Amino acid sequence: MKEKLLRLIDVKSIVTLMLVAALVALVIYSAVTGKELTGDMFLLFSNCTTMIITYFFTKKQTEGENDGN
Repeated sequence: MKEKLLRLIDVKSIVTLMLVAALVALVIYSAVTGKELTGDMFLLFSNCTTMIITYFFTKKQTEGENDGN
């Protein structure tokens, strides 16, 4: 259990969690204030966040397959 917790607290996980938190905060801010987010900037940010999450999750699966796990 301790090992899994230590693996979670690496730099790429922290960056990924921060990006997701920022995206959620933007959506909640937009919903609460009623202000519309700028379409192009929101689209760019959400696409970048999605790409980073996809990269890290597929990279971990690929590394596990190469190790024989």
